[in-house]
Amino acid sequence: MVVYEESGLSVSLPVGAHFRFADLPGYQALCGQHLKEMDFAWIDNGELLLLEVRDYGGSCATLSGADFVPGQRLPIPWRFQTLIDKLTDSLLMLLAAWAGTGRGQALRAQLPTPARARLPLRLVVAIELPAALTIHLGPLRDMLNQRLRGRIALADVSSVALLDYTRLINHPRFRPYIRKLS
Repeated sequence: MVVYEESGLSVSLPVGAHFRFADLPGYQALCGQHLKEMDFAWIDNGELLLLEVRDYGGSCATLSGADFVPGQRLPIPWRFQTLIDKLTDSLLMLLAAWAGTGRGQALRAQLPTPARARLPLRLVVAIELPAALTIHLGPLRDMLNQRLRGRIALADVSSVALLDYTRLINHPRFRPYIRKLS
């Protein structure tokens, strides 16, 4: 296992069956061109899991639901837009790798061998929020899925899972890989 610490979590991923876009030279050659990436990717039971983690738990006392969930006729909150961009760009990179485009070939060559061929995908976003804001997780999940519906459908993904850290850590699928830092 390779261990990473990010956003208040310790993430232990299997050697040879995980990657981080940020560590791939093919991504690094593009990252200055407004391309964003999800934090972790690994293969589990024949499925490629992509995980984005964000810790707002203790750092932002001034946050409100409006920082995450778009309101009608209001500008899209930048935190929400960042999640949209990360999910979309990560999907686009994977689809390019699997399609064999010029840049995609470079990315594919840097992926773990099992991820070089098309795999079923699961997209997960885990957010740690101050207790008073956890009520916004449901609307945020719904808005993410609404906004991404067509994009994720192109990759045969039915929905994006949005969890708080407690649910992520206690979920049987993620428990072997993720724990909260003390």
